Amino acid sequence: MTATTTTATKRKPIRGFLYGVVLGLGLMMIVVGQGIAALGTWPPFLVLLAGIVIGTLWSTYGPAKAPKGPPPIASEVIDEPAAEAADEVTEAVDEVAEAADEVTGPEEDTTEGS
Repeated sequence: MTATTTTATKRKPIRGFLYGVVLGLGLMMIVVGQGIAALGTWPPFLVLLAGIVIGTLWSTYGPAKAPKGPPPIASEVIDEPAAEAADEVTEAVDEVAEAADEVTGPEEDTTEGS
């Protein structure tokens, strides 16, 4: 018996609306530029509205991309090389501080004691 996992496809109607605006504006420029309708009349704006409707409907009901894979497991998210890189950075900072001490001499404590 094999275990199957189902992943839900995410729909993005806001993105579809924005793509529809771009589609509608492009079609509107073609309609006005080719002289099919004048800019001050209703047909260019109806073309814009049609583009918005097409983009929104496509993003809501059109075919969605399949997910690239299941979501990562929490243990895969924690990255061991990141901890090692942090240790290497700390060592590098210590080496730079030691080299600076060799060039300038150790810093003296100038604060007044008790």
